[in-house]
Amino acid sequence: MLTAYKVIRRIFWYGMDMGIVLGLGAPKPAALPVRPFLIYYGWIPHRPSQFDHLAETMVQYPVVILGSHEEWSKDPDNSPAATLIHRDRRTAFYGYVDIGVTHGQADHTTEYLHAALIEWRKMGAAGVLLDCAGPDYGVTRHRLKTVIAIAHHDGLRVRVNAFDPQALCDAGLRPGDGWLAENWVVAAGRDDRFTQGFDWPSVSVVLRHHIAVWMTATDSRPPSWMWVQTWVPQTARALKGSWIAVGGPQYSSQSNSVVPAAWIIQALHLPN
Repeated sequence: MLTAYKVIRRIFWYGMDMGIVLGLGAPKPAALPVRPFLIYYGWIPHRPSQFDHLAETMVQYPVVILGSHEEWSKDPDNSPAATLIHRDRRTAFYGYVDIGVTHGQADHTTEYLHAALIEWRKMGAAGVLLDCAGPDYGVTRHRLKTVIAIAHHDGLRVRVNAFDPQALCDAGLRPGDGWLAENWVVAAGRDDRFTQGFDWPSVSVVLRHHIAVWMTATDSRPPSWMWVQTWVPQTARALKGSWIAVGGPQYSSQSNSVVPAAWIIQALHLPN
């Protein structure tokens, strides 16, 4: 049953979408000061030509978040991830650590998480994505604050993925850190603005706390150029974030494909 709030919200978004289609009220290019970043959970090829192709694609992004794979952390100094990270310093690479407790997450000890953060730092990572980091995964404010403090102590910036963004307030974030707003507009090709129960007013709370918003938009297949041109601007308008990533299923883990950064730049009318 639709509440009055949901009806008004649907009318608002319908009007926004019609404005886009008809060219009415379209924002000026300068209204979207957003930068592209990449989340990559695919595999790192060992064949030199494939490795070079992946590296050359990634270097077009200012920031790349690498997924967590056990083979990357067995020998941090000589892992494929370390080779990728050290190949070109123009891109800042981030690691990945799951801090979730419930819903099938590993419930890692603080000692394990600290060791994982140290290994990513040894590989040359500039920061780390803390995944499954909200109350919906059993993560208390104390646990989140503890892991953030450890990451900062190890010289890492953090991106926090939490369904409830208000969990980040007073969690110890610093300038340069951020909140990952995962698929708040489109997820796996579906418009999720009205189905997932996101607390949209809380986004303004995050912005008032000067926490940078890192947005994602995903399709059910590797996104096409036209898909990127449609959903990237809609996501940016809705969330007013500072960074946006686009990907296919599970962020390249099924296809290893990467959306060119130029597609996102074109969609937002950003200077190259």
